[in-house]
Amino acid sequence: MSGNEIETLKRRAFESQAEPRDAVRAYGRASWIRFAATFIPVPLVVVVFRLYLVDWHYYVLGGAFIVIAMVMYDLDTRAAARRDKALAAAKEARAAYRLARTAAKGRA
Repeated sequence: MSGNEIETLKRRAFESQAEPRDAVRAYGRASWIRFAATFIPVPLVVVVFRLYLVDWHYYVLGGAFIVIAMVMYDLDTRAAARRDKALAAAKEARAAYRLARTAAKGRA
């Protein structure tokens, strides 16, 4: 490989670091929102309105809690997959640059 190609790989490796960093930050911020959306609404309704709820309300609220938890789990799984994909792409770019740099040093 020529020096120009190695520099291109180096630039690509460094530029590819921004995307996973942003993906990790976005995942971390959104995780708290998903956590709160799972564990605050239904228990809050139960605590605030416990004196006004009848038996069947608890079944409805329990079902709502399960549905909300499943939706938040699915959203979290998708977000984690996007984060992992960005991390893998950055790792691959770094590996390609290191391999090219090692090969160029071996020839010199």
